[in-house]
Amino acid sequence: MSGLDKLIEGGFPEKTSVLLSGGPGAGKTLVGLNFLVDGAKQGEKCCYLSLSENEDELKRAVQSIESLKIASEFLNKNLIFKYIELGEGDDLDYFIKIMSSYPDLDRIVIDNINKLLIFAETKRLYRINFIKLIKRLKQKAKCSLVLCETVGDAMDTGNGEAFECDGTVQLSFLEFEEKPVRTIKIQKMRYTSFEPNISREIIIDKKGIRLGTSKII
Repeated sequence: MSGLDKLIEGGFPEKTSVLLSGGPGAGKTLVGLNFLVDGAKQGEKCCYLSLSENEDELKRAVQSIESLKIASEFLNKNLIFKYIELGEGDDLDYFIKIMSSYPDLDRIVIDNINKLLIFAETKRLYRINFIKLIKRLKQKAKCSLVLCETVGDAMDTGNGEAFECDGTVQLSFLEFEEKPVRTIKIQKMRYTSFEPNISREIIIDKKGIRLGTSKII
């Protein structure tokens, strides 16, 4: 998104992991897919690791947005959709081991971290393994997005994900001029300057994903 790139001096810095948080329906999956499709168009190796939606559901999601339909040209070439189903006894450490078998990538999206929290034995072990995950992501990819479903104005699940990531971008809904508006707010972004905690309109429709003109204090 060129509008977002301008806000953070050109885009997400390399060798960083960014937490993309928000409530249900805020647009996390579509923003994550947009991030990967943009990379695939530039010849980068991109992967969507989903713990929530299977490959068919992700294909349907990109077909619903005109600007994302081009994803079909890159699927199973330099763009991979991979669904990982976790079961009883699986945890974040197990997920890290699976991810270690993947080749190095330019961009990776993990959707969503909440599923890994569900299977964690304790919150302490989850935090320890989350730190390991972020370290591994920086080794495996030039840039990664970690999706996180939140409640209300929370930046993360309350287990330190925002603290451990290099950047935190929050999607939400606001009542603006008597109608709900999707907003995007940058809470943190290491290695770049930006206006913190300023909400801006983000438009997600059949045409594509873009920043609007509204700046909401």
